[in-house]
Amino acid sequence: MRNARSARPSKKSTFSFFRFPLDDPDRLDQWLLNIRRNKWTPKVCSRLCSEHFESHHFSTDSWGRRCLKNTAVPTISYFTNGKEQQPRRKSRDA
Repeated sequence: MRNARSARPSKKSTFSFFRFPLDDPDRLDQWLLNIRRNKWTPKVCSRLCSEHFESHHFSTDSWGRRCLKNTAVPTISYFTNGKEQQPRRKSRDA
């Protein structure tokens, strides 16, 4: 459902892309752990697709746009190398 001329999703798309929490080191570490990218450093322009977040991680702003809550951590993973990769969730005890 992407526009063929752009890397951006079309207006009809349900996908959104969100910046990595570069200003929150603990949350950033959890994002990188959950998406299995612990040896990679995101840049200011790096984004993660909304498909990696559960519905309760979103809210709607006054303009009706879907926003990612500032406590959200990606918890949905996909198949890699033929095996399902499950995200690691941060322990509540930590």
